[in-house]
Formats: sequence, C-alpha cells, structure tokens
Amino acid sequence: MQPIITIVIPQYKTFQVTQLCLRALKKFSTLNIEVIVVDNNSADESLAYLEKNKWIQLISNKNAEIGGAGHKQALDIGIKAAKGEWVLLFHSDTIVLKQGWDADLLSLVKQYPKVIGTTSVVRDINPFASWHSRLIRRFKERQYAYHHTLDTSNNKMMSYCFLIKREFLINTGFNFEQAEGDVADALYRHHIKDKRAFVLMGRNFLKNILWHTSNVSSILTGQMTDSKSISKLHQKLNSLFSSAVISDLMHDNSLDCF
Repeated sequence: MQPIITIVIPQYKTFQVTQLCLRALKKFSTLNIEVIVVDNNSADESLAYLEKNKWIQLISNKNAEIGGAGHKQALDIGIKAAKGEWVLLFHSDTIVLKQGWDADLLSLVKQYPKVIGTTSVVRDINPFASWHSRLIRRFKERQYAYHHTLDTSNNKMMSYCFLIKREFLINTGFNFEQAEGDVADALYRHHIKDKRAFVLMGRNFLKNILWHTSNVSSILTGQMTDSKSISKLHQKLNSLFSSAVISDLMHDNSLDCF
C-alpha cells in the first residue's frame, strides 16, 4: 500500500531526541505512514540506534556537509525516496504528543478546498514599530493561536512540521540544497505564495499535537555556542523531560523495533 504520509527526518548526532521522536511516531501515529531518516554521517550512538531500528527507512548521507547545508541535502535525499501521497518535513527534535496526531493534521488540510499543505510560522514583532502597531500585532498573535488561517502574508514558514503534497513538490523541481534561508520558507516563497492555497496551523492546535525544542543538533554538536541559546535549550529540555508522556516514551523499549 502507498503510504499516506512520508515523514522525512534529517539527523545528526542527536541520539536521545531522535529516539524520542521515533518512539513517539511509532506510538501515536494512526495512519499508514512511512518514516525516512537521513543520517548526515553521525558515526556515533545515534547512527547505531537507527541501523538497528527496522521499522524506519534509514538512508546514510556519507558526504553530508555540516549544519544547515547538510540538513538541506538530507531533505533532497529523503524526498527523492518518499512514496507517500503527502510529504511531511520534520526535525529530529520534533516530538508528537497525541494519539492520532497524523489524522488530525491531515483532517485540518482537508477542511480547505485546493489546499496543498500546512505549517507553522514565525511572526516577529518589530521592536521599532509604534506602540499601537505592536499592540495590534500582539492582539492578532493571540487571535491566531486559536484559529487556522489562509492568510500567509508577511510570515516566515517553518520546516519542523511542514506538510506538502508530494506530487506538487516533485512537480516544482525544487532543490532544497540550493535554497537560501529556511528551506520551507524558500519553497513557499518560490512556488506557493500568491499561487496556491496554503493553511497555517493555529498555535494551540500545533502545541496540542507536538513539541519542538529547536537548535538541538546545532548546540549539541558545537555549531552554536552562545550562552543564551544554550541556556534556553537546557530550559526547554528540562521542561520536555519532566513531562509524563515523555517519561513513558523514554522507558518503553518496546517501541524500538530491533
């Protein structure tokens, strides 16, 4: 059977969060999914773990570049191997938290006619804007948390949970390795904005189905070294590991299909 969703996960030396990511997908997914992990030449315990895990498709990127360039290479490799009707770009530090999260995500997209995908966004409030402009923006931010929207203007698209029709993606001929900036945002700006319908997830909907830590690989592998980012990462990880859901995942070895 053709998978409904192919999840593409670039991975580089993030054993613990990658393990959590995969265990959560195994436990909480309800659709026929395909999981492709592209390892960027980790050569550590994370690669050894992936090699033993038989329920995923592991692709080794032996010629991977370090950092964002390697991430983009991995996406191109994973998408080329994908067989699903939909492709979901994921990060190794994206942890799903809810039974049927995949069905919820697909149901959201199908609520809107002709929509080809969905993701989350970053909306930066300009600190130099007038006080009333910032107040209006904050109000819109709060309103957006509870509603999905087709208004995608002036937003940066994020790739840690980016769902797109595979046929559409393949037909664009888009090459992530050559893209500038965030990969999902580059794809959106070149092939979707003002051309195709695209839905943004309300933040509360997104928070209900997954956790995203951000910058785990960059910090754990020494690519980011500033103290503020490191401190923020540890705060997020402490919050993550204190969760009962995460604790159960960490202790459930049956979710590793060796």
